Amino acid sequence: MAKYEQTVIIECPVEDVFAYMTDIDREAEWQPAIREASQKPEGSPREGTVRRYVSEFMGRRFTNVYRNTAFEPNRRIAYESTPESDVQATGEIEWESATTGTRVTMRVEPRLSGFMRLLPAALRDQVFGGELRSALLRVKEKMEAQPSRRVGQ
Repeated sequence: MAKYEQTVIIECPVEDVFAYMTDIDREAEWQPAIREASQKPEGSPREGTVRRYVSEFMGRRFTNVYRNTAFEPNRRIAYESTPESDVQATGEIEWESATTGTRVTMRVEPRLSGFMRLLPAALRDQVFGGELRSALLRVKEKMEAQPSRRVGQ
C-alpha cells in the first residue's frame, strides 16, 4: 500500500487554521472535488464524528464516509473510512506551531480496489499526492488572503 504525505507552512495561528480545516461547511473551498458534505453529529467534530462526502473524480462520483479515530483540538485528527466507502483509506492531519505560523501535514494511506486499483502507479501517485498538495496550498491561499488572520498582523 502506498502512503502519501504533504506538508505546508501557513502564516496564520494554529487555532485559525484548525478551525477553518475542520469546518464541514468550508471543506469544499479547499477540496474542490467535494460536491456534498455532511457530518454526524452536527457541531464541532470530535473522536467518533462521522463525515460523509460525495466527490467527483475523472467524471465519476464517489461516496466516502470517514470516522474520526482520534481528535486532539488544534493538534491532530486521525480518521478511517467505513465499509460503505468507495475508497478505503486511513489518514491523519496534524497542526503544529511554526515560527511563521502553522505547519500542517496531511497523510493518507488508500487501500485501492475496483476502478482505482487499475490506475497506473504514476497516475495514482499524481492523484493522491497531488491532491493533498493542492488542497494544502488552497488552505494556505485562503487563510493568508485574510490579513487579519496572519501571524504578526
